[in-house]
Amino acid sequence: MLLRHNRGEDTVKTTERTEALQQALDSFHVLFEQISSDGRSRRIVSERFKSFLEGVYSFLRLEKEPENREDHPDGIDALNAMGICCGKKSLSTLLDEALFEALLRLNAADLKSPGILKEAENNTGTLHWTLCHAMQFAAALETVLKSSPLMTSWKVPSSPEKLSRLTPASANMNLRTSRFLRSTLKGLVMELLNEHAKNDLFAAHRTFRYRKGKFLPVELHHAGTGKDFFGYREAKELFREHFTGFAEGRHNIPLLLSGLPGLGKTCMTIAYALELTDAVLILPDPEALQEDLEQLIGVLAENTAHKFILFFDDVDTEKINFYYFRTHVGGSFVLPGHIMTVIASNYRFPPNVASRGRTFSFPLFDEIRCQEMIEDFLLQKGMKNVSNDLLSVVASDYVESYGQKIYDELSPRSLSRYLNLYLQNREKRTRMLDFSRGEVITRPDPEAFYAQNLKLLRALYGKEILEEIREQELSGKV
Repeated sequence: MLLRHNRGEDTVKTTERTEALQQALDSFHVLFEQISSDGRSRRIVSERFKSFLEGVYSFLRLEKEPENREDHPDGIDALNAMGICCGKKSLSTLLDEALFEALLRLNAADLKSPGILKEAENNTGTLHWTLCHAMQFAAALETVLKSSPLMTSWKVPSSPEKLSRLTPASANMNLRTSRFLRSTLKGLVMELLNEHAKNDLFAAHRTFRYRKGKFLPVELHHAGTGKDFFGYREAKELFREHFTGFAEGRHNIPLLLSGLPGLGKTCMTIAYALELTDAVLILPDPEALQEDLEQLIGVLAENTAHKFILFFDDVDTEKINFYYFRTHVGGSFVLPGHIMTVIASNYRFPPNVASRGRTFSFPLFDEIRCQEMIEDFLLQKGMKNVSNDLLSVVASDYVESYGQKIYDELSPRSLSRYLNLYLQNREKRTRMLDFSRGEVITRPDPEAFYAQNLKLLRALYGKEILEEIREQELSGKV
């Protein structure tokens, strides 16, 4: 009878062990892996714990289907690999860290919800489901470790010939202190919320520089809003429509901006990006397009609680290698929906880059656009009727200020500075209004704008641009 009883106990233990192995593998797939788009393969998502999790998975698979029941050589290797990854940390500590990272990733979009704790306690929602998987995984792994023949076979050898390949540290692995075995569901939710507040780098700031793999918070003073830009209606409409579409989740198409310096590429991008209340603006160095783009996207891809706008400014399209951009943003790799790229350059984009996104080239700044900006400015400041003569007089005064070297360029950038001073100088406003009612109206010199634009074009594109401009002039496009 005793023999039968022992056999019955062994059968129960074997059944529990088999169930624990399957539960551990099921929860591992949920917590740590991502399935490919074709459903044929899986990969471990975590980069930080990848080696450790690979060891855990190998151990579980080999425990379920050992190649050799007598000595489990591959299982020993897996246990030793886990021990190496733990280093000075206990298995409980490292596993808890990996589980919290997985829960933060899987619940990133929900952790900011004020009712998340109540939802988890009511056994509803993704958080409750993933927490149950985490608790099941820890309990199942502990059961497998306790019952593994590998863990009970290690003994201090009586002679060097009997040395075990299993290290002492690996033989003592257990999860007795794991928070996922000791804490209640409510306690784990509270810990997870604390971890989220502590680890969410992008919760405290909205703008970051990205340099050499590090995110550095930065304050952009006087960034302004879309209402602070005057004229250039087609540019403002494009920015508003494109950024709103991204915010609403309709698209994350790359926006490729080109145009001469001073036209507003940088200021408009920053202003419209920061108008999106849930967006975080990342300002990488231009070199990150060809060096760190894959790593940068990988980090942001795991943080689905925020929408990210990557703004690469002042990119020299003739010198930057766009391989990673073409491959990982506009190519076979599907960029996560919460990440959008904006690239601004004073140069034109190559055709194989321009085809990867939505392109917009800022029109040249001339006397017509100058007066459109002034009109838009005056209307927004409360002037009901703006005469063409007043626009002409103000534009002429601005061009004269440029001729007097008060401004070093004719551009929307310098015109904005001029208009701010104009607004502060009541005497100047009165004088301009009187001039606009006179018999002789001064007109802004179109040659000044033409010469300025030609100078910039030649500096950027060389002498070959002159022939192109002549052809456009002959065809009536300029």
